[in-house]
Amino acid sequence: MNRSTMGLTRRFALRVPALAVLGLLALASPQAQAGFALGDAANYIILYEGGNSASQLSINNFGTTGIWIGDIGIAGVGRLAATGPGTLNGDINFSALNTGQASISNTTVNGTVNYGVAQVQLDMSDLNSLSSLLGAELGTALAINTSSDQTVLTSTGMLDAGGNRVFTVASVNTGNGENLIIRSDGTQNVVFNVNTPGDAQFHGNILLQDLAGIAYGDAGYTGLSPNQVLFNLYAGAALGGGDTLSANNNGNNAHPANIIYGTFLDPNGAISFVNTRFVGHIFGGDSVNMQIVSGDTLTLPAIPPRQTVPEPSTLATALLGLALLGLARVRRTDRRILGRAPH
Repeated sequence: MNRSTMGLTRRFALRVPALAVLGLLALASPQAQAGFALGDAANYIILYEGGNSASQLSINNFGTTGIWIGDIGIAGVGRLAATGPGTLNGDINFSALNTGQASISNTTVNGTVNYGVAQVQLDMSDLNSLSSLLGAELGTALAINTSSDQTVLTSTGMLDAGGNRVFTVASVNTGNGENLIIRSDGTQNVVFNVNTPGDAQFHGNILLQDLAGIAYGDAGYTGLSPNQVLFNLYAGAALGGGDTLSANNNGNNAHPANIIYGTFLDPNGAISFVNTRFVGHIFGGDSVNMQIVSGDTLTLPAIPPRQTVPEPSTLATALLGLALLGLARVRRTDRRILGRAPH
């Protein structure tokens, strides 16, 4: 066999490992990333900043079902006043040690009340950093105005380096019975960076659909989950000076279709949810009192499985193994060719 044939055989022997290497590199590319991740915070329906010992989370009158589903976390040295009536199917976790900061009456907790849970503060700090990081990004300008309903196609948002579609929202105008519809193919998280003059009032519904118009929760839905839709109120600093977040979508038994899906993050502003049916997460609340009261129904969204991206060390090991495999194949091929070559 001549040298030309030997070279062709060597290239063929390398082709399969090379293709496998390209496949692994594709897994490590930005396109494989799902965007922001909530991490452990995804277990909480409420995660409150609890900035000082006078800061209090007040919860009462647990809405249409009388049941909330998900954990509640209080960072800092904040307090809790739970006066019911209602049932929490979840835990209550304080980052601080027990100093009598929990006042729970007329409320059933089908979980445990825990103190000194360091992870609560870590989760809160991670969310605060996430808010600042995303808030500094450029996004597609968007005015939220649902007076005649409004549909936002997430693919029109600006794609950031982390795989998120980002919008910059300077105004929010919503009313009871009006719909903000977020439509997506489910492959890229969406971030709405909200910075409004005064309060950001979400008084209508926020609905999720896939590109076929199938609604979240219905059979065949392929769009985003509430864990992947982030309303980030990023203004302010050091647990102060941010926009006030207000939600009231009249989500009671008389209006069974009224609902908000999504994740709200407002580290430096006050938060108030009243009479709202909500599936998602409420994070933040600065150092003033947070009010989740008067008929709210809160439910933790299901956490969908995500495609995992190999760690860099795993990729390096795999790439090295494939390279050695390719080299071994080339050497075996060369020996066979040389053994058959005429002398």
